[in-house]
Amino acid sequence: MVTDLLDYRRHSQLKKLNTLVKELLEVRQYLKIFDDLNLPNYQAMLSNLPEGVEGALLKSLHERQGLDYYNFFELKAREQELKEAIQKTSDSLDELLDG
Repeated sequence: MVTDLLDYRRHSQLKKLNTLVKELLEVRQYLKIFDDLNLPNYQAMLSNLPEGVEGALLKSLHERQGLDYYNFFELKAREQELKEAIQKTSDSLDELLDG
């Protein structure tokens, strides 16, 4: 009975670790989109527009750029959370395997 419980806990921890690693890999794939991404500074462009020139497109692009940066920072935060969760789960699994 004790062995079955320990096996179940080990299996559960391995499954959790596997899920976390898969999610981390997925997040890193999304982060690759931002590699070598050189977005123009739309705010500077908007500030330097001559009078009478319609800046709606630039304003729209600037808003989109803000969303892209927000998504990037959200992904970076999620990556860090996953790294910490993987470390914690790995440590817990090590304790189970040693015990």
